[in-house]
Amino acid sequence: MEEAHTGMFRDPSVPGETGCTACHEESFARSACDQCHTNAVTVTATSLHTTLQGYKTAIEDRCGRDFDDLGIEEPFEVRCAGCHTTCGQCHVSRPNSVGGGFPKIGAYYSHRFRQSPDMNEQCTACHGSRVGVDFKGELEGNVPDVHRTAGQQCNYCHGKDEIHGDGTEYDHRYEVANMPRCENCHESDIQVPAGTGDCTSCHPDGFGSATVSAADKNHAHHGGVSVDCSHCHDPVPGVSLPVAQCQTCHSQPYKNCTNCHNLTDEGFDINESIVQLKIGRNPSPHRAEYDIAIVRHTPIDPNTFANWGLDLPDYLTKSTWQYASPHNVLRSTPQTTVEAGQSCAASCHGSPDGPQGYLLRETDLYEADGTTPLVDYQANIDYVIPESFPAGK
Repeated sequence: MEEAHTGMFRDPSVPGETGCTACHEESFARSACDQCHTNAVTVTATSLHTTLQGYKTAIEDRCGRDFDDLGIEEPFEVRCAGCHTTCGQCHVSRPNSVGGGFPKIGAYYSHRFRQSPDMNEQCTACHGSRVGVDFKGELEGNVPDVHRTAGQQCNYCHGKDEIHGDGTEYDHRYEVANMPRCENCHESDIQVPAGTGDCTSCHPDGFGSATVSAADKNHAHHGGVSVDCSHCHDPVPGVSLPVAQCQTCHSQPYKNCTNCHNLTDEGFDINESIVQLKIGRNPSPHRAEYDIAIVRHTPIDPNTFANWGLDLPDYLTKSTWQYASPHNVLRSTPQTTVEAGQSCAASCHGSPDGPQGYLLRETDLYEADGTTPLVDYQANIDYVIPESFPAGK
C-alpha cells in the first residue's frame, strides 16, 4: 500500500491539495471536489464542521478575548482541529479523528463514494459519545429514539443544506438558521394558544393514563377528580404560560458531566459522567423562544488550558448548566405519564430534589455535603427551577 501511494495526496478533498493550485491558482479547483461541486465546497468552507468556530466561541466566552488575540493557534490546531473533517472523510472514508480508513458496511467500501454518509461509520463515529448513544438507545434503561425505531438515520432531520452550511459563518450551532426543529414536522401538534391554558393541543388524549377516556380528553386527573387544566395553570390576563422546549417532556435521561475537566498533555482529564435528565430555565440566548429547557452540565476548570499558557478569567461568567437537545425522543416518557388518581406532580412537577430528580434545583448547585456551594453556583442560580414551582409564576 505504501509503495502504491507514494507521491499521492492522502486526502485530495482538502482545499489546495490537488497539486495544481501552486502554479494555476486562478484556473484550477481548490480541491479535487471543487471542479464539479463548487457550490457545496464554497459553503462548506464557512460551516462549523470546517471552521470549528463553536470551539473557539466557547474559549472566547471564558477568556473574554477574541480567539485571534490569544496566540493559541498552534496548540489548537494540534489538539482540537483534529475534529475537522473534509468532504472525503464524510463521503468516502471514515474521519481521521476516529482512525480514518475505509468504512466497512456489509462489505468493504474501498474508494467508493457515498451520496449520504453512513450513520455508524461517519456520523456517529464522531458524534457517538452523546448523540449516537442517545439516538440508538444504548444507555442503560433507555430505548432508541422514536425516529430511529421508525428506521430513520441522521439525514432524516439533518439535511445536506444544514451540514454543508449556507455560506454564513456562525459562532454557535444553535444559531444555524436551517438547523432542524421539532416544529418543522410537528407544528400542527404543538401550537398552544398563548395564555389560554389549552393543554389539549399537546395532550389530546390526556396525560398518559390508560384510564383517560375521550370524554375526559380536556382534563387532567388530579387526586382522582377531573378538573380543567386552567384550575392550576391560570395565567395572568395578557401573560402567556411559560413555553417549554419539546424535549422537556419527550426526552429520556442522557449523559451529564459531574465535575470539571482539565486539558493535560495526555488528553482531557474528565470525571465519570452520570445518566440523568434535568429541566431548568433556558440559559441559551440562541434559542430564546423557550422559557424552560433540558439542560446539560458542562463544568469547566480555570486551569483547563493552563498548559497552553492560557488563563480563563471569565470562566464563570456563563452558566455551566447549558441548553441541550438530546437525540432520544419518545412520545410517552415518565415525565408525561400520569396514572389514574395521581396529579402531574407525581410524574414531573413534584420530582424530588437530588441527582435523579427531573428539575434543576438549587440543591444541585451544592457539594455532596449539601451546604458548600459549588464553584459555579452563581453562574447557574438564575436557571434553577424554584421550590415554589408549579404554584409559583
